[in-house]
Amino acid sequence: MNPLSPSRPAIQISGDTLALDPQIRNHITAEAERLQQRYPTTPVALRIGISEEFDPARGHRVRCELAADLPGRRQLMVREAQKEALAAVSGVFAGARKQLRRLACRTLGPAAPTGGEMQPVGT
Repeated sequence: MNPLSPSRPAIQISGDTLALDPQIRNHITAEAERLQQRYPTTPVALRIGISEEFDPARGHRVRCELAADLPGRRQLMVREAQKEALAAVSGVFAGARKQLRRLACRTLGPAAPTGGEMQPVGT
């Protein structure tokens, strides 16, 4: 099976003991599959890092980082820290969806003019 097939995205989950929790792994897998279904023509290889940290100002938090390799040598990086692990995972995938939507608007915009004139493009 192709690791970048639309039905199952390539996911690498790493981190401390939170990365071993089956509930968190299932949540990450479900979010990654939803992301892949939303953008079926863009094969995405995901690296997810999840770890616990203690910030003296904010206390105990869970940090989640998502890195994605996109076609055209593009990369996507999203970081999120929340009190709960599932909230951090959901937040990082929400940020990834937002960035992918912006990227799709930029790359799928109108074709470049052939006359050599520059045209303004909105984002």
